[in-house]
Formats: sequence, structure tokens, C-alpha cells
Amino acid sequence: MKKFVLAFTVISASVLGVQAQSSKQPFTFGAGINADLPTGDFGKGYTFGIGATLQGEYSFSDQFSGVASAGYTNFFGKTETITFTELGTTYTQSVKNPNIGLIPILVGARFYPAEKFFVGAQIGYGVFTNTGSSSNNGGFDYYPQVGYNGEMIQLILGYNGVSLNGGSLGHIGLTGIYKFGGK
Repeated sequence: MKKFVLAFTVISASVLGVQAQSSKQPFTFGAGINADLPTGDFGKGYTFGIGATLQGEYSFSDQFSGVASAGYTNFFGKTETITFTELGTTYTQSVKNPNIGLIPILVGARFYPAEKFFVGAQIGYGVFTNTGSSSNNGGFDYYPQVGYNGEMIQLILGYNGVSLNGGSLGHIGLTGIYKFGGK
């Protein structure tokens, strides 16, 4: 009987030890929503954006991780008033910019100076949809960020810029991610 109790205790301790180690997984996957405000020239034609993001993060250590994300954000077009003069007569016309979408595909790294706070950057390719043009609707995408990493929720504040046709279209955004595993 003593051997059975000893064997049961050793097996139980081993199982609990494995579960304790696996509860802090190095890889987390999450999905969330984002709200964005266009800046600069982009803000002249669009009011705000709302979208969804998928993210995977792999912790190399307690302070460094690699991150990959992809998503879709819809930006709502503003109505602009155009005034022009033709043959001495001034005309005014209202034109609504069509909504456009952004699909960012990004990879990068994060540094955790404290357990729950991070700074990071991602780079990749951003594709604009509904632009009316079949060429030059994508470009180099960069995304510096700061954030809070809770047990199940991650909050990210960042600036996303896409280099396009010699310029850059950018927006400031807040993203909330629900994590499905890990720390």
C-alpha cells in the first residue's frame, strides 16, 4: 500500500508540475478590434476607421517577443465641398469620398521594460482596397506602438503609416486584443 501511495504521489506531482509549466505558454494568439483616426492629408478626406485584427506573439524571454499581425480597417470618407469657377460663374459641389479599406500584414518585435508594459515596432506591407485603381494601392507599412499586456486582454496604441506614391498615409489607432492563450 505504501508503494501505491508513493507512486500516486510522484505521478500526481509530475502531472501538476507539467500543468504548471504549460500554463505559461510562449505563444499567444489573439483577435480584436481597432478604432483609428487618420492624420495629415489622410485626415482631410476621411473621418475615422474601425476594423479587426488577428495577432500571434511568441515570447523569446520575459523581456523580448516577436509578433505578427494582419487585419482589415474600413475608413469612412468625408463629404467635401468643392468650389470652382467656369466662364465667370462660381459653382459649388459636394463630393463624398468613398470608404476605403486597409489590410496591413506586419511582423516585428516588442520589448517589455516592465512585466505588463511594452514598446515595439512592426513592418510589412499595407494594401488599400476600394481605391478605384488596380495599381499602386499598396506600400511599405510601419507601425510603432506602446501597450499594456494583461492576462487575457492586450491594449495597443500606435501609429500606422503606409508609404504610397511618394507620400505616406497614416493614422493613430487604439487596438484591444482578446488573447486565447499564454501569459
